[in-house]
Amino acid sequence: MKMNNRFIYGILSIVLAAIIAFVAIPAVTKKTSSTCEIVRMKTAVSRGTVITSADVELASVGGFNLPDSTARKTEDVVSTYAATDLYPGDYILPEKVSSVPLSSDLTLNEIPDGMVAISITTQTLATALSDKLQGGDIIRLYHYDDDNVLEPVADIPELRFVKVLSVSDSKGLDVDYTTPPDEDEERQQTATITVLATPEQAMLLTRYENEGVLHVALISRGNDALATELLERQTEILTTLYGDSSETEEEFLESSMNGSSVDASADAADTSTKTSEDTTAESTETE
Repeated sequence: MKMNNRFIYGILSIVLAAIIAFVAIPAVTKKTSSTCEIVRMKTAVSRGTVITSADVELASVGGFNLPDSTARKTEDVVSTYAATDLYPGDYILPEKVSSVPLSSDLTLNEIPDGMVAISITTQTLATALSDKLQGGDIIRLYHYDDDNVLEPVADIPELRFVKVLSVSDSKGLDVDYTTPPDEDEERQQTATITVLATPEQAMLLTRYENEGVLHVALISRGNDALATELLERQTEILTTLYGDSSETEEEFLESSMNGSSVDASADAADTSTKTSEDTTAESTETE
């Protein structure tokens, strides 16, 4: 009986060894030794640069552990934009290229529903925080008006916490203050700031842009949690001031151009009261 068991175990071992030798090993070897053509970089390309046919080449590489999303055709890569710095020998994955130009315009492609992007002019070095603003900053805007003798500087509740999308120079080019300029390169100066705003905020910014000067104060940078909290607080302020968009766009435009909505309501109430008093007086005279 023991002899039979040993014989069976021996046969099974031989069969298993044969399977490993003639099936498993060749399959693994074939998979690891198989090659395929992929697109790889031939020259170095900086982030944001258009990739041309001269920058890439087709190369045969081992297919083992090669991501399925690796580019296999040059036409899928040529004319796209490098989403990061690329170097010779780099494989092209989807996250390394972009079909649209890399600039602050990318942020404009992700504007939430109900929001707008609007630019404001920085008239002096001081008003632009000495050219130290960056995209993603949370800022507060103050308004200075020479014509207002009693209170020339105003704190604007609607503009206490505003997110900066981008900073541009006088040519409309994005300004990056995170890296110092080269020795022979002139430092770019902020000319405009593009911010994310509600339609109500945008109307106020348009008004103040043409009435006096807007000054920028930095509130938060590099703290996503705090930025989210501040923007939520701004939303609460706007809801308190304007309600849940109960005003029509025309009513808000009229009130914002003539002053605050509260002042407009007060003026309307005074007019109504005066009309009522005049009507009562006329009625008394008739009697």
